[in-house]
Formats: sequence, structure tokens, C-alpha cells
Amino acid sequence: MIAGASPGGPLQQFEDVRKRARRLEADIDGKLVAYNRVSVSQGAKGGTESDVESGEQTGDSFTTSLASELESLLAQLSETHQDMGRCVKDLAAGEGARQSHVLQRHRELLHEYEKEFRKIKANIKEQRERDDLLHSVRKDIGEYKSAASARTDPLLRERGAATNSIKTADQVLESAQTTFDALRNQRQLYSSIGSKLSAFRARLPTIDSLVGRIQRRKKFESIVLAIVLATCAIVVLYFSILR
Repeated sequence: MIAGASPGGPLQQFEDVRKRARRLEADIDGKLVAYNRVSVSQGAKGGTESDVESGEQTGDSFTTSLASELESLLAQLSETHQDMGRCVKDLAAGEGARQSHVLQRHRELLHEYEKEFRKIKANIKEQRERDDLLHSVRKDIGEYKSAASARTDPLLRERGAATNSIKTADQVLESAQTTFDALRNQRQLYSSIGSKLSAFRARLPTIDSLVGRIQRRKKFESIVLAIVLATCAIVVLYFSILR
């Protein structure tokens, strides 16, 4: 007596077991369609890396659960075929031969299901390995970019400091040139005034004292001019050394 079979003759038992086989085949067919849909969706997925990783975690759980269900259903269908085979042995010769052909078709269908299941499972495994490789490559590229940025940042800061030093030196030189031009104009003015006062000195002895003061002022301005020029030269030399 077959476990789970209804009371009756061998033919009735065969039909009952065959109905169970058909229900299992319908379940397997539907789950294979869903399993194949998972394979196709994994091959066509896109988006950002974080979205892909989140989708992979959810998809892996669902895929594993679906694969386990299919393996269980295929095993149950194989056991059902064994029950059908035992029923066929109990049938009369003519009826047994006819039902043997029916059982053979069911076994061929099981073989196709198992073949399709292995194919889809292999595709999912291949896609997962490809995604893992792609993720590893992206990670390596990110680490390389981070390392390259860490190496170039000090150079960029040094370059910025050098640029700022050059700008500061240019501003100092420009200010020194302006001061030099102003002092030179003052010197020319004082020289002109001194020349005119010398012409009147013979006629206006009282102006001698004024001329003396102007000459002392000229000497003082010359000293100031020399100090300014020396300071500018020292500043230019300092920034040249920094550069």
C-alpha cells in the first residue's frame, strides 16, 4: 500500500498518485518561472553601488529561499514517480504497459525541470560572481583614487603657498617702486629749488641760511631714500629665497 494513497485498486491508486504528481509539476513550473525572472532581473539591474548592494542582499535571500523550495518540490516529484512505478507493477500487463508510458512522460518532464533548474541556478551563480568581481574592481579603484588624492594634496598646498608668496613679493616690489618714484620726484623738486636759491644767494645773503636748511633736508631725504631702497632689496631677497 502506497503512503497517502486512497483505498481502491491499483489503477485508482495510480491515478491518485498521478494527480499528486500533476500538482507538484504545476508548482514547480510556476516557481521555475519566478526563479528565471530573478535571474533576468539580476542580469539587468543598475543604479548606484549602494542601491545595487541593498538589492543584492534582498535578492539573495529571496533567491536562496526559492531555490530551496524548488529542490524540495523536485525531490517530492521524484518520490511520487517512484510511487507511480510501484503502482504500475501491480497493474495488469496491458494496463501496466500503457501507464508505463504515462510514467515515462512524467519522468521526462521531471528531467526537463531539473535541467532547467540547474541552468537557471548556474546563471544566477555566474551573475553573482560577476557582480562580486565588479564590486571588487570598484572598491580597488576607489582606494586608488583616495591614495592618489592623499599624495597630491600636500603638493597642491605647497604650490598654493608658493603662489601666495610670489603675489606678496610682487605687492612689496610694487609698493617699493611707488615709494622710490615719489622720493625721486621729491629729489628732483628739491634740486630745482636749490638751483634757483643758489642764483639768488649772491643778491640775497639772508637766503644763505635757508639754502643751508634745504641742503640739510636734501641730505636727510637721501638717507631716507637709501634706507627705503635697502629695505626693498632685503624684502626681495627674502621672498626670492622662500620661492
